[in-house]
Amino acid sequence: MTRLRDVVAVRGGGTPRRSNPEFYGGSIPWVTPKDMKQAIVHDSSVRLTQAGVDSSPAKLITPGSVLVVVRSGVLKHTLPVALTTAPVTLNQDMKALTPSAEVDPAFLARLIKSLQPRVLTWVRATTADNFPIENLLDLDVEIPPLDEQRRIAAILDQVDALRAKRRQALAHLDDLTQSIFLSMFEGDDLPRMSAGELMPAMRNGLSPATAGQCSATVLTLSAVTRGRFDPRAVKPGMFASAPPDDKRVSGLDFLMCRGNGNQALVGVGTFSREDRPDLVFPDTVIAGRIDPSLVSMDFLEVAWRQKSTRNQIEALARTTNGTYKVNQQSLATVAIPVPPLTNQQEFAARAAGIHQQRGNMESELAKLDDLFASLQNQALRGEA
Repeated sequence: MTRLRDVVAVRGGGTPRRSNPEFYGGSIPWVTPKDMKQAIVHDSSVRLTQAGVDSSPAKLITPGSVLVVVRSGVLKHTLPVALTTAPVTLNQDMKALTPSAEVDPAFLARLIKSLQPRVLTWVRATTADNFPIENLLDLDVEIPPLDEQRRIAAILDQVDALRAKRRQALAHLDDLTQSIFLSMFEGDDLPRMSAGELMPAMRNGLSPATAGQCSATVLTLSAVTRGRFDPRAVKPGMFASAPPDDKRVSGLDFLMCRGNGNQALVGVGTFSREDRPDLVFPDTVIAGRIDPSLVSMDFLEVAWRQKSTRNQIEALARTTNGTYKVNQQSLATVAIPVPPLTNQQEFAARAAGIHQQRGNMESELAKLDDLFASLQNQALRGEA
């Protein structure tokens, strides 16, 4: 066991003056939290010139360093960690941990990512969500021999690659569903109905109590923001009294994200497709009970993801302290082209086979996720 700070060198970053165009548009990657959506980073959406690097704290980071986001709204739920394979610079919301010779960079990246649950408990909301890097550096970690580190990283990489392939296959199935939808309905001069007409019983979820008497299992936002219902995305919650039936998950409820730091996730919704009275939806979720005589679940779920619908939702979202929010009243005004129910049912029948394949793949992905978590837990405790 050793303190993390004893086996890494820490570097931060900065932002060259925005007012000087000579500092931007060069060939040197300048990594910000927006670029931290993959496990390997070698480029960025914004690049600096050498003059920009020379005039700011954004100095070059050695390849093989582990990049960590220390300030961003994403820290509400995720700790972005990535290994850099090219020289890069960072903005002030990032830190780079360059390992010493006795630590494998890929192992270090896996180790830090495994610490996510603990790190997220340190996140504090001031002007932006952040956590003290000193807390991370002061942790005692187990560093096995170098060959063992590489073996552990290779095993985790293999399972992670399988998970990525499953996610890619799921995305292809979604694209196929979208193609069927567009072939049936794009360009049709369809009557429009408001979301309030299609879902007349909209309501907010239940806010947990700080000193409640009744326990219940509560959905987290990730149960709906992936666009597919995830019944595993839950946490325990306490309430002043037993949650009423209209705050429990129903198969006819369209569950929508009420607020998020990412505007693209606000209003994103999905159906559970089965009654789950054991699950309570929180006040960060809006539930809309559909009128089955007007709209089918399959049609609404895909229609809600269309660009014309998303544009309306994002235009309605209001931002407070970096969080975009919508409410029942605003969502009720969203207009959706609605074909006759028979056409919606035809679409549902054509998409049924895809739903079945998707369900099978989601089950396989869940097993891989569990396997990865188990291997990571064992390996990083020296048990694999």
